[in-house]
Amino acid sequence: MQRSKGAKEQFFRAFYRGAHGSSATDGLHRKPVCFLPARTSQVLRICAAIGIMLLSLTAFCLLLHTSSPELAREAEIFRQSQLADAVLADDRQAMLVAIDAHANLNSPIVLTAERLTALAKVSSRLDHYFREETKATPLILAAALGEKEICTLLVERGAERFRASAWGWVPAQYAARCGFPELARTLIESDPLSIHFNIKIELTPQTVILYKDGLALVSGKISTGKPGFDTPPGHYLVTDKERERRSSIYKVSMPYFLRLSFSVYGIHEGHDPGRPASHGCIRVAEENIAKAIFDQTPIGTLVDIE
Repeated sequence: MQRSKGAKEQFFRAFYRGAHGSSATDGLHRKPVCFLPARTSQVLRICAAIGIMLLSLTAFCLLLHTSSPELAREAEIFRQSQLADAVLADDRQAMLVAIDAHANLNSPIVLTAERLTALAKVSSRLDHYFREETKATPLILAAALGEKEICTLLVERGAERFRASAWGWVPAQYAARCGFPELARTLIESDPLSIHFNIKIELTPQTVILYKDGLALVSGKISTGKPGFDTPPGHYLVTDKERERRSSIYKVSMPYFLRLSFSVYGIHEGHDPGRPASHGCIRVAEENIAKAIFDQTPIGTLVDIE
């Protein structure tokens, strides 16, 4: 019985050593090693690291969310500034870069002191027009500077031709008033036939001639502005036609009125005493001549006063 018990004990010792790798001196009833505390500690460390990563990621997302509107606004300001500088420099390539970066073609340009100084160097008229201006779009500025290629590009890419400035003027008015009637013609809804016509006003002989493709169609005697109200020489275009018009200032009838470059001046039938006698308009002495010029002159016709 004692031998049987000793044999069993030896068997179990051998089995335990084979299963657990214990040495021959290990007792059968030795307590096994517990690995749970070590594993728990490792898991806790991993969880802590993951928690820190999640907090960092959350903080980054909050920072990104907070700063995104500000960054977007700064990028927008830069694009608009790039667009404005391209217009002032008449730089088509820089303009394309700004457009491709999604600059807003109909947003007002910020007319900084530096930009106003640059405009004043071009002409005192530009300085006057833009000194207090707050709604000048890139197209308005390009039109005032006579930049035909830039204007064409802006219109092709979506710039609005009839968006008005704080003065209430559209781009064509700036082009016309700044001495670029050909550009103004492309910016208004002019008659396509107008390219075939032009009118010549001669101040010294006091005559008017309407041409079509270089050939004189109608001519007649006129009376231009008297001293102190001189008709200003220059290049204009016909921007409006009114068969019957009455002066709001002088309360006189001005039939067959052709307005010049959106200004207060125009060509119309009126009294001709044989000398300059008007307040700046071009009076056509004979009704049939005034009517013929009115009927045959399309909107957009160029007019030279010299």
